[in-house]
Amino acid sequence: MGALTEVEIFDCLATNLRLAAEDAEKLATATYRGEVYDRYRRELKLVEGACYQATHWREDARWLVLAKYTAECHERAGTWLRGWKNENGVRVKPNMGTAHPLFLKLAELLRDFQRKAERLKTMATYKVGPILPVVQPGPHRETRPVQVPLGMVLRNSGLIVPA
Repeated sequence: MGALTEVEIFDCLATNLRLAAEDAEKLATATYRGEVYDRYRRELKLVEGACYQATHWREDARWLVLAKYTAECHERAGTWLRGWKNENGVRVKPNMGTAHPLFLKLAELLRDFQRKAERLKTMATYKVGPILPVVQPGPHRETRPVQVPLGMVLRNSGLIVPA
């Protein structure tokens, strides 16, 4: 996606989220999933790109959260299609005849993303300027190094240091 207008970015976002949700439902029941999964991956990639462009266009870092979640949806769907290992270490493939409950939940989640994206697009921010994430404090460590003046170290080490 090149330099798009805001209307085109949000149209791409809404359309591809809707299509990805439909394809997730198809993946739940389809016996041949290759073509549907390939289309689903392309749609999620377009959604992710649209979120990055919305972040840049609106100077609002909250769109990056949605981009992160779409990448996670892509990764998990691939894991579900390839199968997973059970507690005995045996690779388990999903049943082809029944609806896969995780893909149905994924379709529901993608529709929820679409509603949240629409709300984020239209809601008031009450801020002027870029919206950036709140910086979290670093982890508290009891063993972190403390800056000590060099003269203090030499005097307390037992060495005789001239003034």
